[in-house]
Amino acid sequence: MSASDSSSQDVVSVRCPRCGHAFDCGARAKDITCWCRAMPALPVARLDAGSGCLCPECLASEIASARRSGAPGAPDG
Repeated sequence: MSASDSSSQDVVSVRCPRCGHAFDCGARAKDITCWCRAMPALPVARLDAGSGCLCPECLASEIASARRSGAPGAPDG
């Protein structure tokens, strides 16, 4: 297989900094196409730039927590 045969949507397996589970992160691939893009954005105050990406379960939990707390910029839903 040549380099031109590889998919531009390859994902990279990473570990969630919160729970330690391995998951596929499309944002770390060549093109920024990831499952997390379909989820509501977190308020800036909830982001920790140095910690890395959360797994789907932890990200969903953080989004739900932001909604419950009524954090400014929390996604509606």
